[in-house]
Formats: sequence, C-alpha cells, structure tokens
Amino acid sequence: MKEHNIKNLIRSTVLGLVGLVLISCSGYNTLVKMPEVNEVPSGHYEIIKLYNPEGLPDKTLTGLIFIKKGASVCTDYPRQEIIKSLDELTMTEKNSYRYFSNYAITAEIETLGFVSIPIEYIAILWKNEKDENCKYKVQVENINKERGDFSGEKNETVHGGSHGR
Repeated sequence: MKEHNIKNLIRSTVLGLVGLVLISCSGYNTLVKMPEVNEVPSGHYEIIKLYNPEGLPDKTLTGLIFIKKGASVCTDYPRQEIIKSLDELTMTEKNSYRYFSNYAITAEIETLGFVSIPIEYIAILWKNEKDENCKYKVQVENINKERGDFSGEKNETVHGGSHGR
C-alpha cells in the first residue's frame, strides 16, 4: 500500500514539474514564493471567485483571489468571476471557505493580495516583468487531477450489464 502511495506521489511530482516547465515557456519566467497566512485581513479587495460547476455540491468553490487596488495580479483559471464581497457566496461556499488555506501574494516587501484555496489545490505565483496588466499570475491546480483521491483509485462508476447475470 505504501508503494502505491509513493508511486502516486512521484507521478504527481513529475506532472507538477512538467506543468511548471510548460508555464515557464509561456513568458512567466520567475516563480514567486507565497507565504501561508492564518487568514485574509479585512480590507477592500477585488475578489476573483474560481469555481468548478461540475464539482460535488461542497466542492464547487475552487478558490478566491483577493487583489488590492492597483495591483497587477491575474489568473488564468478557466471559470472565474469577479464578486464584490464574500456575501455573494452561497451558504455551502461560505462553509467550505472557512477551511481553506490562505497565502499572501507578495512582491518583495509589498503585499498585493491573498489566495484562499482548498487543501486539495496548490497555488503557484508567476512574475512577468513584460506584462504591465498582469505582472503576477496566480495559477491554481488540483493536485488530485489525475486520481480520484490519495489512495490512487479513480472514482469511476462501472455499469454492469444484466443485473447479476
């Protein structure tokens, strides 16, 4: 069983590294560390809601990106919308959000915003000096994309034929 988990860890690491190489070829050339924080401080932010409409009812919210005014931060997540406040989240999303991990988007000494994501996701921050409209790009990926869960088993339904024959 441990061997199976080690194989999955190696596979996930290799997939992640391949993704990093592909993104580095797209012009975003510097990886920026994002320190973990306990919570997103109150303030005025542009909030980008990342969502997955095909997720389980309690897993539709993929993350939130809080951007301070004037910061050049964007994301390439395929399903996103700008919301005015956390009050626009559904009750299930608000409940899920309480358990998210929070990270600061920092540029040298200045904090440009925050990222809040579920534990099964990772956030990577890329810096690109060439794009003034998107100097910092937040990439959010599901670490279990290829697998159903940490045990390595896919969550697939197998449909039988003649009900027991």
